[in-house]
Amino acid sequence: MARTDFIRVRVTPGEKKIITEKALSSYRLLSDYMRDCALEKEIVVIPGLEETARELRRIGNNLNQITVLAHQKQATFFNLEELKKEVGRLWQSVNSCLPKHR
Repeated sequence: MARTDFIRVRVTPGEKKIITEKALSSYRLLSDYMRDCALEKEIVVIPGLEETARELRRIGNNLNQITVLAHQKQATFFNLEELKKEVGRLWQSVNSCLPKHR
C-alpha cells in the first residue's frame, strides 16, 4: 500500500539531533525509523555494517537512475551482472554478521 498521508511532529533541536542520530545509526531513513518506533517494530543495530549500508545506498541510487532512464526510454540495455555480483557480496557480508546477533 502506498504511503500518502503525512504526520508532522514538532521537536526541539536537541530532540531532532538525537532522533536523527538514532535513525542513522540504525541505517534507516528518518521516516522509516520514526514509523518503526511508532509501530513498535524491533530495531536491531549490528555494529560494523556502516560501510555495507553506504554501499547498499549507492546501489539503490544507481538502480533509481537506471529506472528513470528506462522510463524515459533513453537507455534500452543495461548490463546488470556487475551490480548482481556486488549485491551478492554485500548480502554475504550482512549474512555473516547475523548469526552473532541472533
